Amino acid sequence: MIGVSARALLTDYTLAAEVVTPVAVPPVIADDPDDDQVIATAVAAAADLIISGDRHLVALGAHAGIRIVTPAEALARIGE
Repeated sequence: MIGVSARALLTDYTLAAEVVTPVAVPPVIADDPDDDQVIATAVAAAADLIISGDRHLVALGAHAGIRIVTPAEALARIGE
């Protein structure tokens, strides 16, 4: 954003953010178990969408009703 300081941008993000504690989920991505934490956090937050460039997450496509899309797909959805 042009003309917005880093501090102002961070403040805006802080106001919009919600801190959640990840829930326990059974193993989902065997090839990259660290990705399970992303899924656990999204489930705890009752997220509508996970936006990621991680190939394991994107290949999964969805989990627990939460769609997983690339940043390009997310931007296309926003534009709809």
